Amino acid sequence: FNINIVLSFIGYEVYSYLPMRQLIIILLSTNLSLELASSEFLEKKNTIPEAKKVFIVSSYVDKNLIKISWEIKDGFYLYLNSVQVKKNANIIPYTVIYSDQSTYSDEFFGTTQILRKEFQIAINNSDLLDLSNILIKYQGCSDSGFCYPMQTKKLL
Repeated sequence: FNINIVLSFIGYEVYSYLPMRQLIIILLSTNLSLELASSEFLEKKNTIPEAKKVFIVSSYVDKNLIKISWEIKDGFYLYLNSVQVKKNANIIPYTVIYSDQSTYSDEFFGTTQILRKEFQIAINNSDLLDLSNILIKYQGCSDSGFCYPMQTKKLL
């Protein structure tokens, strides 16, 4: 059966002569599509990318020199003092080739140096280290406040 429906919105009146069943279906489908759209939006907004996607590590070995680079995505940073290169339990010293570094006042670590955009280091390999046992360690955070646990990656 047909029902005459009048909806008023701030001085406007909308008249409908739709059958009641069609009106209910339209209202329910509109509500459902709005709920689905909002939940997809929230899921995308709250997704935290993997550390390997925001701190992209690459390495290059050239005779007596090992170069390690980090590409750091916008909105993320590494803690300079977290970057370590190790063979077994021994820390291998490195030289900074390039860094976009700044001082940061951290809630947990106090005043510390952070790295953004790009970071490059070099390791002297005149001793011809066994490269398969070298580990690269680093830790970083997002500007939104999420901090990743310490990351460990094999050089090769």
